[in-house]
Amino acid sequence: MFDQFIFCTTILAALGSAVIAGNFFSFTAFLLTALRDVPPKTGIVSMQSITAAIKSPLFLAVFFGTAALAAMLALAAPFEWHEPQAKWLLIGSLLYLNGPLGITLMRNLPLNNRLARVRADSPEGAILWKEFLSSWAMWNNVRMLMALGAALSFIVALVRGG
Repeated sequence: MFDQFIFCTTILAALGSAVIAGNFFSFTAFLLTALRDVPPKTGIVSMQSITAAIKSPLFLAVFFGTAALAAMLALAAPFEWHEPQAKWLLIGSLLYLNGPLGITLMRNLPLNNRLARVRADSPEGAILWKEFLSSWAMWNNVRMLMALGAALSFIVALVRGG
């Protein structure tokens, strides 16, 4: 029973991590490029709208649901330490919890909140927009890579576990 729970939880954590990595990849691949090519006022208003829209129940369920699954796997891994997949479960969990979840809460969300408080047509907004784009993009890339690493680690755990 416990093995089935770990197996199903790992599949869902791998899928969730991959979906979140894809979300972050879309920002890197084209959204941030598009936002850089428009005037600061337009970029700020667009990003403010994206930030509001991403708080949808579906995204939040996948984002925080995957974090909950990763936390469960991190707690279960020591009990399975004798199994070949245990270290991969722990690695995947730590990557997701510190990357997508941790970086979002500690880096990207505070930047979003700063941007939400600025007037899009103000000189302060234009200055903040330049800072925002470079810092937000860097942290987005880090969390994207960590989400991919988490997905890969969960997949390796599934392969190693048979």
